[in-house]
Amino acid sequence: MTPRPKPGRPPAWRRYLDFWGSDIVADVDDELQFHLDMRADEYAARGLTADAARSRAGQRFGSVARARDACTEIDRQQARARSRVQMLTALRQDTTYALRVLRRQWLPALAAALCLAMGVSATTAMFSVADTLLLRPLPYPTGDRLVAISTKQIGASSSTGVSSYLDYRDWRAAQHSFDDMAAIGETNVTMLHGEPRRVSASLVSASFFPTFGVTAELGRVFTENDDRPGAAPVMIVSDAFARQEFGDPSSSLGQSVLLNGVARTIIGVIPDRWRFPSHGEAWLPLATGGYSGFTNGVDNPSSRGNRNLQVFGTLRRGVSLDGARRDLADIAARLRHDWPRSNAEMTTAVRPMRDEYVGEIRGSLYAVIGATLLVLLISCANVAALQLARAAARTREIAVRTVIGASRGRIVRQLLTESVVLSLGGGALGVVRAIWARQLIRRAVAPSTPAWMTFAIDGRVLLFALAVCVLDGIAFGVAPALRLADIRAGTALRSATVGGSRSGLQRGVVIAQVAISVMLVVSASLALESVRRVSRIPLGIDPGGVATFEITMQSARYDQPAARARLVAAIEEQLRDIPGVIDAGAADRMPIDGCCSQFPMAIDGRPVNEGHEPFVTGTIATPGYFATLHVRVLSGRTFTSSDDATAPRVMVINQTLANTYWPNGDALGHQVNTGIGQATIVGVVQDVKQATIFGAPEPQFFRPYAEDPWTRAVFAVRARGDLAQVAAAARRVVRSIDPTMPIFNVRTLQDVFDEATLTTRSLSTLLIAFAGIALVLAATGLYGVI
Repeated sequence: MTPRPKPGRPPAWRRYLDFWGSDIVADVDDELQFHLDMRADEYAARGLTADAARSRAGQRFGSVARARDACTEIDRQQARARSRVQMLTALRQDTTYALRVLRRQWLPALAAALCLAMGVSATTAMFSVADTLLLRPLPYPTGDRLVAISTKQIGASSSTGVSSYLDYRDWRAAQHSFDDMAAIGETNVTMLHGEPRRVSASLVSASFFPTFGVTAELGRVFTENDDRPGAAPVMIVSDAFARQEFGDPSSSLGQSVLLNGVARTIIGVIPDRWRFPSHGEAWLPLATGGYSGFTNGVDNPSSRGNRNLQVFGTLRRGVSLDGARRDLADIAARLRHDWPRSNAEMTTAVRPMRDEYVGEIRGSLYAVIGATLLVLLISCANVAALQLARAAARTREIAVRTVIGASRGRIVRQLLTESVVLSLGGGALGVVRAIWARQLIRRAVAPSTPAWMTFAIDGRVLLFALAVCVLDGIAFGVAPALRLADIRAGTALRSATVGGSRSGLQRGVVIAQVAISVMLVVSASLALESVRRVSRIPLGIDPGGVATFEITMQSARYDQPAARARLVAAIEEQLRDIPGVIDAGAADRMPIDGCCSQFPMAIDGRPVNEGHEPFVTGTIATPGYFATLHVRVLSGRTFTSSDDATAPRVMVINQTLANTYWPNGDALGHQVNTGIGQATIVGVVQDVKQATIFGAPEPQFFRPYAEDPWTRAVFAVRARGDLAQVAAAARRVVRSIDPTMPIFNVRTLQDVFDEATLTTRSLSTLLIAFAGIALVLAATGLYGVI
């Protein structure tokens, strides 16, 4: 207890009225001591001794400790309530005053808000993309344990991304690290339900939906009985598909739909919020959906090298990624021993599901994140420079407030409130611009992503934008606030300037802006140089003036190869009769449009190490393919109409393949076996960029389409004039030959090239835009100093 106060002197407990200096525990002790002393004085006045009076007062008062605890808690609650009220009142006053000041100085405030909007919009848009790609959990119940599994050549830096059905089946049967594994392959099917149209479908194993933890919205998913040869043909559709075709999804269950000439019964509907792998409309069982592995017989060893399925697995709880890798590597080692021809140099690759989509674009993503942060930094520095410039005009105002009693802390708080209000205004404009900017950023870093990657500006992103605005307001407001709070009132009232030191700070801020801007300009220049080099990469073809479209021949009408060959030849011939068409051709895949098939190659007369043959890329093409795409013939000839299934087998090879095995230029006439019988080399053509425009050309050979007509054909039509009209005429040609045959993927070859270079071009566009914004911001900051 504190000493007893002297008579007539105000008790010590009254000091708690001083809001900023209160000590609740000491104040309670003072108050309790005061009451005890007053009661003891009463007993002393009645004639008791001092000790007896204090003893009687303590007995009358009761437990001091209990009273102290109760009073302390009450005082603390009241102090917290007063603090909240005072804080909210002060915040309201500061905000109201800040709005008046900004309205009075609206032009510099607007300039600062626009500067901030540029930085906040880029940062918010980038966060919406990065949040989806890097931070958010995958939208599957088992998303944290999903991994992608693929075949990988031993010693290769990357995997193929795909696997064969037989390898998948053996992995699944022998593994000990996964709850389950699933396989999926994408395909296109022709649907006859009203007008014929193409449907984007996926061939999946029965374990596919359980592996991803997905259940049907209506009906059921596949069972093992659905995924076996001879099972009833069934299908699962998306909610959007069911609504489009049947109006009400519930009415689609049990309906029969004709796909590739086979009547399939709809047994389930999958919600649209879950679409995998991309924007699929239907899912078919592997066994009955037309997958080649089942068509050729799943036990046929020759189909083990047919790697065209994606495989995914759900790790068992407690199993690490490295443990799963070791498990599958052991199985792959056994398969290398059992199947040396197809698996001699193959192992497995296992990586998290997220890396399946982010791995290839992670570098671009980090580059854009860095650029956006630099733009945000420049915008903050620019607004800080503008605020410092405004501070010079407010010297007398702050000095007067200091003279009439405003504390340094009160002034700093007011100025920071102004900065945060200004930042929130700029942030509101920035969020509006971010809705547009995120589309450009998404195109730059993720041109091909699953449907569930929406990159939405949702509550999570808005909360991030709010945090950025508040932190920005504090960051660029601290320096001006501290500068103004340090003003000496007497000096400031005699002078209207803040002083040379502040000008030095402003110059330092602008110098930093200019330095960062120059760095972004250099980066943009390098990106432009990359785009220029990409545009000069020799493609081996001339993409200008070429329209392309695709057909699939998977109905019973085209089961025989001869029927497919006749259809493709008829379409090609009638395409040449379209007015304005110069030439037409077809192949299983157009150049620059992804990899095709690879085959083991054996050259007649040269020793072969079985199981270690070199793999080369193979393409089947019609005679008009080379002339239509302007592929230059270096020696020999290309195909003619007589190169069909009844003629001796021939092939055309590219320059890289010829230089690799016949550097003396004597490739013509040699016999080569690519697993489908020996063929004679009749021509050598220039290298064509097939899988990608980047990297060195790969060895490639071409076979006549009529020798081995596949169920897929992509047509190329070179024409003068409007290619859209040519594509419309091509649609009429196909419809006249087969009214049930839809065409799809109608686009120009230039579009294919533009899509292949989209990431490079979009990233360059972003860097140029950021560099331009940075230069504008730096110029604005420089103007503020001048």
